[in-house]
Amino acid sequence: MKQTVTQKIIARAAGRESVEPGEYVNVSPDYTCCQEIAWPARKRIMEQAGVSRLARPEKVIMVVDHTTSAGMGTAYYQTHREMKDFAMRNGARFYGPGSGLRHLVLTENGFARPGMLVFSDEPNIASIGVVGALNVPVSSEVVVTQLTDENWMMVPKPVRMRLEGSLPFGVLARDLVQTIIRDFAQGDRLSQSCIEYCGPAIQTLSLDERQSILACSYHAGADTALMPVDELALAYAAERANGEPIHLFESDEGAEYAFEATYDLSGLSPMVTVPPELHQVVPVKEPAGLKIDQAAIGSCANSRLDDLRAAAAVLKGNRVAPHVTFYITPGSREVYAAAAREGLLEIFMEAGATVLAPGCTTCWGYEGFLNPGEVSLSTHQMNYRGRNGSRESLSYLAGPYVVAASAVAGRIADPREMLAEIVQ
Repeated sequence: MKQTVTQKIIARAAGRESVEPGEYVNVSPDYTCCQEIAWPARKRIMEQAGVSRLARPEKVIMVVDHTTSAGMGTAYYQTHREMKDFAMRNGARFYGPGSGLRHLVLTENGFARPGMLVFSDEPNIASIGVVGALNVPVSSEVVVTQLTDENWMMVPKPVRMRLEGSLPFGVLARDLVQTIIRDFAQGDRLSQSCIEYCGPAIQTLSLDERQSILACSYHAGADTALMPVDELALAYAAERANGEPIHLFESDEGAEYAFEATYDLSGLSPMVTVPPELHQVVPVKEPAGLKIDQAAIGSCANSRLDDLRAAAAVLKGNRVAPHVTFYITPGSREVYAAAAREGLLEIFMEAGATVLAPGCTTCWGYEGFLNPGEVSLSTHQMNYRGRNGSRESLSYLAGPYVVAASAVAGRIADPREMLAEIVQ
């Protein structure tokens, strides 16, 4: 029976030789991961069930990544304390405020490894697929898994997307995935699927760029996604595995996919998502010239070192427009430290940007709250009304080049013009 990588990972966790798309199977995931926003509800479920002990605490990862601080007037300070106390009391792994996004906590600390199956409470954690780890997004079911060390899941239908060519000047991986979202988000063709990316173009993309694609794939309609584990990805995972097992899988020749699609990266251009729908993606030239009040680089889509490097390339020697507030959020402590060593933080500060603590911060509106009538351009994941503040504000989405160039111009701008001047 021919199996895809997706099927092989799930079959291993189910203790079986093979599984079929659409089949419901019982699995024991390698890790479960949760965050503080949902913690109070998870805690209530445990209390109502009269159960508080974890079946395998070493497999439970708890991260404070949405509320990187617990300011006056919020209830998050209490959530932070309760979550930490629970983790310490039960022997779970706990990462407190400022540790960064769960996505990066998993990869940087070697929890995400080739062949691993992870249950989490967020679909964007599909970014761990950069090292061949499969994220299965669940909700309250994460509690069941933590208390019993097993749970059922449906095997997603496998979809294959082939990437060819290479990104042109001034274009980033975010522009690719926005194009994919434009093409698929309005329909259900990717519903209950796992996208397996393949093709020669992947070799031209850094691990950071691959994670950007994976983290956004959910918004095209897929449940989760994977990248092939090439030498680059394997070296990264092996260095951080701490002696833990690695399971390398490849799809069998002739394995069946629900459908396949191909994208030629060389034909892409900088894209902008227009509010309030994620599928409303247009070339940057269409909204170019629109005045913005706030810019932000961060989120699980674009908070890695390559994203900060892209922003710094535009900002170096330039200043953020006086009427624009520009926030930059590194995705983790490791990213923050690397950016400091490379002098990127100094570039941001000299340009007039504000660097925030690692985490979600501005993406879900915890910081950088928008007033009525204000316009934001960011690398965030969502742009629905009220996501980042007032329902009368407007949130546009783009890649780091477009956001940084627009912050300098004070209006939505094509970054290629500014980048061309820098190259010269």
